[in-house]
Amino acid sequence: MQTQAASIFNDVLGPIMTGPSSSHTAGPWRIGYFAHHLMPHFSAVRILFPQKGSYAGVYKGQKSDIALVAGLLGMEVTDPDFRNSLTRLKEKGIPLEISIVDMPMDHPNLSVIELTDAASGTTLSVGSWSVGGGMFSIRSLNGHALECAGDAHELIFLAPEGKADRLEALKPRLEGLEQVLTRTHSGELLHIGLMRPLPDDLRQRLDAACQEQGIAFMHVPAILPVTAQPDVKVPFSTAEGLLRFLEASPQPLWQAAVRYESARSGWTEDEVLAYAARLVRIMRDSIAAGLTEGLESAGFITPCASKLHARAGTMTDMGRISQGIIYATAVMENNSAMGRVVAAPTAGSCGVIPGILFGLIGLGETDEQEAARALLCAGLIGIFIASQATFAAEVAACQAEIGAASCMGAAIVAHYLGSDCQTALRGASLALQNMLGLVCDPVAGCVDIPCINRNSSAVGNAFIAANMAHAGFDAVIPLDQTIQAMYSVGTMLPRELRCTGLGGLCLTARAREIEKSLQAKRQQTR
Repeated sequence: MQTQAASIFNDVLGPIMTGPSSSHTAGPWRIGYFAHHLMPHFSAVRILFPQKGSYAGVYKGQKSDIALVAGLLGMEVTDPDFRNSLTRLKEKGIPLEISIVDMPMDHPNLSVIELTDAASGTTLSVGSWSVGGGMFSIRSLNGHALECAGDAHELIFLAPEGKADRLEALKPRLEGLEQVLTRTHSGELLHIGLMRPLPDDLRQRLDAACQEQGIAFMHVPAILPVTAQPDVKVPFSTAEGLLRFLEASPQPLWQAAVRYESARSGWTEDEVLAYAARLVRIMRDSIAAGLTEGLESAGFITPCASKLHARAGTMTDMGRISQGIIYATAVMENNSAMGRVVAAPTAGSCGVIPGILFGLIGLGETDEQEAARALLCAGLIGIFIASQATFAAEVAACQAEIGAASCMGAAIVAHYLGSDCQTALRGASLALQNMLGLVCDPVAGCVDIPCINRNSSAVGNAFIAANMAHAGFDAVIPLDQTIQAMYSVGTMLPRELRCTGLGGLCLTARAREIEKSLQAKRQQTR
């Protein structure tokens, strides 16, 4: 599905979001936000989830309904009122229907949004996939094939049924468009993707021309932080490719990450480092929020990171690992409370990287630029996973989320150990080898148990793997091959073990009790 090389800040480190899930909160928000620009003045909403898809079992626990509606209302993903989107929709008098239906499914995170505008008598049907880590793909519009990933400024022209010839009248107006990335024409649908926003004067002229022809004209701004670029040539996309690159141009791992992202994004090296430093600050804030006493979960857990922090001296002394597991817990509990986090590479694994990074450097005054460099090392390892596998637990289970985060985190430990690039790659491979086969079984569909404790265990795994590699232990299996094995294992796992709520811990008696309790609570608050 991916049409451009993966970006560290699109596909790996990000989005900056409201918890609890990147696939089922941030991805749906982006889908809803896209649909908001297609029909901002809708009067009714219907959302369809496939019966055998992932949404069906977890959308309530992972707030997919809240996220889709927040996007449809044009709210930002970090809006403090994000969690109240369903109330805001109700206040507007707009009815919402969510249906679990038996429908064809070409992706486990398929959804269909049906919007009605009573004033104009028009309807829109938007089919989409949430593909992992907050990334998404719009797949159809009113039955017409369409592919948009949020990385371009989209122009969409939709002629009335049987009136495709009306689009011909627009062609002279479109000849002057600059920085065109894509142009597809299928029947009554014309789609054009631009690198830059559409100038206001041209937008007004196109709007007038479309009104004359009875054509619906929709404009959607880019949603992702890094936009698509024409003829992108990244220096490498695999660990093996990185090693060949370093033979010709020796440099530290973080510098290779900056070179990669500059080539992919068109940003300067200073801009890449500045954005990474911003992510470091938000991760620190997420830890602080999670350590706050009285934090209120939006799931079923009672947050305890502040208690762990206060009682750290009673734990077995594991040095920086002990701090790392407390910080990972804090971030994940903040995520469960619908706080602001950085998906790294997903929200379900968002505690691992901050836990490792700040376990190493502490929460006090730190060298922010050095922390940004370390974070970029993790981001580059994530590029190799994004390019060869997936971060979606719905596709390859928890090994693709928490396993991937631990793999990436080993590169942070390697950076502070002063390991060379080959050693960092060996440590990353070891970390991922240790997590192969990890299933995704969120109790009651919430990103609470076992997600929080698995994040903390992944912190320790990353330290162990990086230290073993640094001391000379051979991973034997190269990182690329381990990544490919992870993806293969994921596709072999039954759907019940891939974020559906139908297997693993979800089937235990205690999990069933929790699920029933949450269902009763939701009934009371309706």
